[in-house]
Amino acid sequence: MQRTVPNGQLLEATREYLRDLVCRVSPRSVAVMKRQLWEGMFQTLAEATVVGDYEMARSFESEDFKEGVAHFLEKRAPMFTGR
Repeated sequence: MQRTVPNGQLLEATREYLRDLVCRVSPRSVAVMKRQLWEGMFQTLAEATVVGDYEMARSFESEDFKEGVAHFLEKRAPMFTGR
């Protein structure tokens, strides 16, 4: 997400963004993204793409993916397990 924030509102906007991540994003997904960001510094684009494709396929099998679809369709807050 990219947006500008008025002077003096950056800290609150950052906190709001982080609350959104904590409440709406699977802990498993966050862990995978953090690992990919770190490892990506030491990989070629081709290597990073292979890893990204692999992780995406794995995510479709995870409990958190199923919960993500269910919470969206049922219009309720997610209850992620991190698995």
